[in-house]
Formats: sequence, C-alpha cells, structure tokens
Amino acid sequence: MKTAFFYIPYLFVFLSQFLQTKPWFFPGDRNVYITTSILFLFLQFIILYLKSNNNRFVINWKSYTPPNWIIAILFFVGLIIFPVRNMDWGDGLLLLETNLLETKLFGFQFTLDEIIETVLHSQVSNVLSKLGFSDDPRISYTFLSQVAGIGVIFGFLWTAKENLKSNSLSILILLSSGGILLTFGYAENYTLVTASHLLLYIFISEYVKNPKDNKLLLYGATTLVAISMLFHLVSGYLVLLLAYLWYEHSPKEKKIKHLLLCGLIGFSILIPWFVYFLFFHDPAIDRNSTHLIHPPFYPKNRLVSLNHIKEILSVLYWNASVATLFLLHQIIFYQSEWKNFIKRPESKVIAVSIFAFFLHGFFHNPQLGFPADWDLMGFYWLPIVFLAHQFWIQSKENKIEWVPPFLFGTMIVMISAITLNKTNPDKEILWDVTKTTIQSYVSENKKYIDSLPKEDKKFFAKGDFLFYKGVTITKKLCDFPTKNEIIRKMESHRKDWKQGFETGSFLSKEKLGQFLTEATKTNIEYIKSLEVNKICHPKI
Repeated sequence: MKTAFFYIPYLFVFLSQFLQTKPWFFPGDRNVYITTSILFLFLQFIILYLKSNNNRFVINWKSYTPPNWIIAILFFVGLIIFPVRNMDWGDGLLLLETNLLETKLFGFQFTLDEIIETVLHSQVSNVLSKLGFSDDPRISYTFLSQVAGIGVIFGFLWTAKENLKSNSLSILILLSSGGILLTFGYAENYTLVTASHLLLYIFISEYVKNPKDNKLLLYGATTLVAISMLFHLVSGYLVLLLAYLWYEHSPKEKKIKHLLLCGLIGFSILIPWFVYFLFFHDPAIDRNSTHLIHPPFYPKNRLVSLNHIKEILSVLYWNASVATLFLLHQIIFYQSEWKNFIKRPESKVIAVSIFAFFLHGFFHNPQLGFPADWDLMGFYWLPIVFLAHQFWIQSKENKIEWVPPFLFGTMIVMISAITLNKTNPDKEILWDVTKTTIQSYVSENKKYIDSLPKEDKKFFAKGDFLFYKGVTITKKLCDFPTKNEIIRKMESHRKDWKQGFETGSFLSKEKLGQFLTEATKTNIEYIKSLEVNKICHPKI
C-alpha cells in the first residue's frame, strides 16, 4: 500500500479519460493525458526499482538536479507564453465587461467585495491606455497576474533559501498545483489577494517561532489580514487564524489589551474604505450586487450531500492534488515525523488557515458552477501547498520517489495552461462587439448618468447597459424567429427602467421586484439566443 500510493496520480488521470463525461478539471486533450500518465507510470516504476536496489543515482540524486531558481525561471517563461484566455473559466466576459464599463463611466471599477483588486486593475488599465496600449482590461489583468506570479514564486524560493541543496526541487510542490494558474495572466480578482495571503503565511511562520515576538506577530498578522480583506472579502475567514494566534500567543495578562489593539488596528484599516465607498464616494457602491450585504450561502438541505462533497473534492484536486496526496502519505505512513512537524507552532498556524478556508469551501454557494468558480472556491490550495512545501524543506530526507508525482503535476498544470490559452473565436467576436458597445453606450449616456443621484448611478447604469447591449448585439445576430421580439422587449424594458428611476416607482421593492422578474425572463431568452446564433456582422 505504501508503494502503491505513488501510482495514484497517474492511474486517476489515466482512468478518468475513459469516463463517459470527462470531468471539468481535465480541459486538455484525452490522448495527451493518457500518454503522459503512461510515461510517468513507467518513470515511477523505474525510480522505485532503482531505490530498492540502492542504485548510486538514486542515492546521489540531488547532485544531478537543477537549482530551484532555474526551474522557476523556466516555468515563468511558460507562464508568460501561455496566459489563460478561455472565458469559461472564472467570470469571463461578465467580469471584463463590468470592469471596462465602470472604468469608462466612473474612472475605475469598485465593489465592497474586492475593493483594492478592482480599483488596481482599473487604474493600471488607465495608465496602460495612456501609454498607447488597448483599453481592453485583459491587458491589466494579465500584467498584474504575472507580477503576482513573480511574487508567489519568489516567496516559495525565499522560504527554501537556508539550504538550497537539501531543498532540491521543492519549488515543484508549488508548480504542480493548479492554483498557480491564477498567475497565468488570469482575468479574475483572486490573484493579488492570493499573493497577499502568501505574504501573511510567510510572516506568521517566521514570527510564531519566537514567543517573545507575540506583539509583532499579533499586530502584523492583523494588519495583513485586514489588507487582504480589502483585496477580497473571502480573506475574512482568516479572522479564525487571528483568533487562534490571540488565544495561543497572547500572554494571559495582556489578552484584553492585545484583543482591543488588534481590533483597533483591523477596523482602522477597513472602516475608512467601507465608509467612504458606502456614503461619500460619487457614485456610491451598488448595494444590490455586493456579497457583503447579500452573502450567498449554500442551501442547508444540500450542505451534506454527495454532489457538494464532489464539488469540494474536484476543486481540491484541480488546485492542490499532488501536495494533498503528499501530506496524506506523511500522515498515514510517517506518523512519528508528521506528529513532530505538525506540533511546531509554524505548522499549526498554517493548518488553522487550511481549516478556515475549508469552511468557506463548504458554506459558500458557487453561483456560476464549475469550472467557472474553481478560483473562488479553492482558497485552501495555498496553505495546503505551503504546508507541504514546509514539510519537504524541513524533512531530514527528501525522498526521490516523490519527484515523479510533482513533475507529473507540473506537466498537468502546463497541459491545462496550453489548453486554456486557446480562445473561442465566437466569444472573441462577442467580446469585440461588447467593447464597441460599451464605447458607444458611454458616449451616448454618460452625461445622463452623471446627472443621477450618486446612490442610483451604478445600479441604473448596470441595468440600462444590460438592455442597451441586448438590443445592440441581438441586432447583429443572424436572423432567427424571435429576434425582433427580443429587441422589442429589451427596448421596452430599457424605457421602463429609466422611467422607474425618474418617477421614483422603484423605491417600492414590490414594483422593482416585479420589473426584475420580467426583465430576467427576457435576459434568459437573450442569453439562449447567443448560445445558438452567431454574430453575422461583427464590425460596426
């Protein structure tokens, strides 16, 4: 069983290719997965055979391996060459559309859920546009994503710096994890917050070792968690980590003092941003679209179900399968070494972080489904990978039999990157038309939107553009039976939407609800028409 464990990654990938419906976490070509799995099955067998015979190569394998930084540079080249362009992963077209629309109308995009992420992407887009680049927000997302990639890779290299040779190939633990695809030019608001989390894990791992530094540990961790929450509210689950640090590392006589000061530090970082965007910024935040006010929790009747467990395991597999398998192997077969490792204070704090984000993965309801929500639901990947990396670099003996699984995982990541780098021509045409539609909408309606009360601007613009876009793009679709009817409904909705704000009738939640119900039905018709009909005249 101990030896059979090493064949699990290859056999799982190999056998999954023969399922009637291939799982979402295998986006690549079936034959590529089969071939790669077979090759690594043989490599694993050879390594285990040579080790059982005390082969000289196996004994001195570290002498033949390239340094971590060489592997990291080669991987980063791949990261640059193959940015994720598949719009079915993440929020895709919706995110790009919202970012460009709000940036053009209001100067930058902002939402309470991810304040710094959205503002930074918009502002970088503005700077790049002034330098002559396209105003396509994918450019700023790609740039910041890859910059974060440099930070994440360097962070892992830095943690393994003390004894580079004994930590040979430790960087593969990171590179074999699907979560690293966040840094492949990925257009989503989860990359920068991931880099922020890594900084937190490195910080607490360093300072938790010395009990004399409890003040710096508590105040520093609180600051980093609060900043991470400004990047993305999902970081709020790390409050559990702060509670643990306070309970374990605050002296009894100073507990109340530390609790009050940490609370003061955290709230002094968060409150000004939220108060400003809620009450003072023009336009004010759209309270109808923030998860802070409307948290999407998983339905109670489906919390404990096979489908939910399958979702969690699928995200875990995609994000950190080999690192998770590595940790399970240590827990099952090397209990003594594992117990000594997990007793260390720096290991405990990372374990608490894993638990905190597993709570998020369990209770949060993914609204788009998979693969679109793999990034939002998988924040536990980084502390899992960080913990596996810490075990590897602190272990007295790095075992060569784990090199093939981590190499295999890295190959799978690159196969995914190459696959997700490919674009869908129909969606690219739709995005080009959407960009042009945004430009025309802004030029025609910005003056009117600027005249609205600051509380109405974002909400009105969101709905008004939805109907404007529906009319504009439907007109460009090839003819189909209900084309004119969808256009008529969209035009009618747009007129009623504007009238509702001007007369104040939408102050009534009942009337607003009735309108949104009808508008949603039309929007579903519009979306279905996009799925079955192509744009005949992509150029305006």
